[in-house]
Amino acid sequence: GISIIAMERGFPGDAAGRQSRSARGGPPAMAKGRRTLRSVDYFRKVPRDLTEGSLSGGGISIIATGIMLLLVIGEVRGYLEKKTVTDVFADTSNDGQLRINFDVYFNEVSCEHLTVDVLDVIGNLKSNVTANVKKLAKKTTNERVGRYGDMVAKGEARTSWLNMGIFSGSSLDQENDDGYDGGHQRALQGTDAPHYHSDHLLSKGEESDFVKDWETAHPDLVEWTKGLSVFKELVDHDKQLIKSAMDLTLSWEQEKYEDDPAQKMTVYKGKQASYDVTSSQEIKDLADEYNILLVDFHAPWCSHCIKFSPTWEKLAYYFNTALHAMEEVYTGRTGDWTKAPPAIDLQTPQKKKENLPKGKILVANVNCVKYQKICKEHQIMGYPAIRVYKNRGAAHTSTHETHIDMLTEYTAYTGGRSLTQMAHFLLTSISEVYPKRKDFVSLLISEEGDMPHSDEEAHPSVVSDTPVLQATPEASTAMNSQRHTMEGCRITGFADSSRVPGTVRFTVTDSRGDTTFDPTMVNMTHEVRSFWFGPHKLEPYMAEYLLKYNQGSPYERSLKLVDDYKQAHRATRARLSYVHYVKTVMTSMMWQDNTNVFSTYEMSVNTNQFAELGPLGGGPSFPAELPSVAFKYDLSPVQIVIREERETLFRFLVNLCAILGGVYTVASMLDGLISTVAFKARVGKLG
Repeated sequence: GISIIAMERGFPGDAAGRQSRSARGGPPAMAKGRRTLRSVDYFRKVPRDLTEGSLSGGGISIIATGIMLLLVIGEVRGYLEKKTVTDVFADTSNDGQLRINFDVYFNEVSCEHLTVDVLDVIGNLKSNVTANVKKLAKKTTNERVGRYGDMVAKGEARTSWLNMGIFSGSSLDQENDDGYDGGHQRALQGTDAPHYHSDHLLSKGEESDFVKDWETAHPDLVEWTKGLSVFKELVDHDKQLIKSAMDLTLSWEQEKYEDDPAQKMTVYKGKQASYDVTSSQEIKDLADEYNILLVDFHAPWCSHCIKFSPTWEKLAYYFNTALHAMEEVYTGRTGDWTKAPPAIDLQTPQKKKENLPKGKILVANVNCVKYQKICKEHQIMGYPAIRVYKNRGAAHTSTHETHIDMLTEYTAYTGGRSLTQMAHFLLTSISEVYPKRKDFVSLLISEEGDMPHSDEEAHPSVVSDTPVLQATPEASTAMNSQRHTMEGCRITGFADSSRVPGTVRFTVTDSRGDTTFDPTMVNMTHEVRSFWFGPHKLEPYMAEYLLKYNQGSPYERSLKLVDDYKQAHRATRARLSYVHYVKTVMTSMMWQDNTNVFSTYEMSVNTNQFAELGPLGGGPSFPAELPSVAFKYDLSPVQIVIREERETLFRFLVNLCAILGGVYTVASMLDGLISTVAFKARVGKLG
């Protein structure tokens, strides 16, 4: 009490105290500045002796501290992690090209006629795109074929995709289905007479008057005979046989046979010389019997078949009749041959098996209107279709070449369809069977026992040390025939088009213009294994990234928006076409640590199917009569940009202060509220 009074009264000791404090605090100006700084203090201190803790305040402090820690940890994690932001802009891409990638498997269409066309709205049409496109034939087999075409083992069934290669399978073995009993017994009139053999060559004086002026009478065939020079060292007998048989064929074409019942007529009212096939089993038996079986599948309503029929029958006459008839002339077993004889009857059911010509080649035909089952089994969808059945081991133990199964594989003739072109192909085919024989034409028309067929048993004068057929592209049958399977075709690759809406269309097409297709036989069942746009395909991890961060929920987006379309579609009725409507949008992804921008195209696909397909797009249009599969795509005018970004340090510090200050302030307010309520309760003023 005394000290207080003394201070209030200003005892001398007080002045000394002030003087002492002034000396410690420094000059008066500095002391004034400190007093001013203290006056703006937001955080004035209350002596600890004047404060006390409470249970509620301690609990709130613990809770607030925990909340602060959780929020701070979450903010730190958010600061360390990358975030994605999705923006939508107008598409400003300046690339004028669009790459369309596809991989589609057609279950019921072979690779022979399957094509892909690209049409855009500008009017640019690319028909039968072949650049950067592969056709892969599907082959499933459980057999392993040896070097010489013999089956050496069986194992588990395996599937291969073959790029126009040589296929292998099992030979057809099924029951007779059209009343054909098989068991061919080949015969020709006078087969008991002697035949040409290797040491009997005609001299020039022995030539028939029938062929002396051959080149003069037929100048249009001079070039063809010059083309036969690819057969090196061919014996004179065989050279004259080739020429004279052609002359006989042309004479047969001009002859009238109205009064001769031996000359049969085709459904097109022309002379017929080809063999009439009436069952699939018959084709199998003939293919096993002859080295080369050439079959024309045709339909009487087909305009191309009507036009092609006379040429086909001349080819049939040349190999089925003329070659054998001229051989009879050369061996002196005939009479007057100034008139071409009627074609051998290979049409009458009771006679055709007995009249089967000897030799290695048979030319036949199938009427697909009359024998629809055969053509369906062989998947004939266009007419005329020429199939080649080769069997190097005819009349021996092996079956069709490399054990071909005629209901899963076939060889299509793709060469020219003139008489001379097809005759050249067949002669070349036989020459490949007997590569070192100078008399392979005589072998072509001989029975197995008539003359030596092996090089070891033949006379040295007709055996060459090198192949008789010259090694030139024109002398190869591979240039005029292609092997296909009937297990479908997989077409894969890409096509570049203008970056505008357009259509990609898959259908059957005849690039040569000599085939008429039957729409009811074209089944466009297909499996879209991949369809996407752009030069680069998304890696799986990128696709997941896109699925996760793009707009919309992942489940909803995965059903509607894809970067690679995959779907199977099965045609349930004839003449069914498909149109896949594709809406596509460019999506770009930008990584924070990488300056490169990766762009892809996302799309939504809706599919319609109908029996007839009208013109697609503007400008040139596709034909509407054949079933097809089309992808009609449209480009969105906007672009989606998905970019990565990381929170800045400044924003991180601001958020951190907001968390600490906010939690502290809210906790203080809550503590003050609880303290006020508790005080009023103690003094009885709560009500």
